[in-house]
Amino acid sequence: MPAKDRAHLKKIEGPKIYEGGMDLLVQSAFMLMESHKRQYWEIARLQALEQKAASADEAVACLDRLREDAKALQAKADEAVEARDVALVQLEESKRELAESRRALEAEKRRSEEAAKAKAEAEAAVVKAADEAVEKFLAEGWKADERLPWCYEVVAAKLENWGMNSPAGREYFSQEMSVYYNLGQERM
Repeated sequence: MPAKDRAHLKKIEGPKIYEGGMDLLVQSAFMLMESHKRQYWEIARLQALEQKAASADEAVACLDRLREDAKALQAKADEAVEARDVALVQLEESKRELAESRRALEAEKRRSEEAAKAKAEAEAAVVKAADEAVEKFLAEGWKADERLPWCYEVVAAKLENWGMNSPAGREYFSQEMSVYYNLGQERM
């Protein structure tokens, strides 16, 4: 290559080298900026992911709390169901006891009515027996024994205290008159 051309080449290559170095420098700066931009975006993305992860953790914690609340509510609901079942059983027992009490009261009422009827029949029988004894005594029993008038006075005095129409008085009179009537029958 001639010297003239080499000198011209030096003149041309110098700026080209400078320009190439500047291009490289600018390119490096752009690459560095792109790298910083990518790092910035990566950091922002990581921060967003961290925020999402934190939000997810909060959501999981919230879900756990909701699950615990649901379990507590379910336990309360189960207790309420058990209490309702116990109350229903107690209500059925109370109904059964009430029905048994009613039956017992009705049976007691029937027994009382039967007892009152039997008592009335017994009193009527005592009155009838006393009337029969009086009739027998007045008809013939007092003639058999000389003590009878005195005994009759004792019986009459007791009857005045009790009252002739009282059940006790009629029963006593019936018994006493029967004794004296039988005594009179034996003497005759």
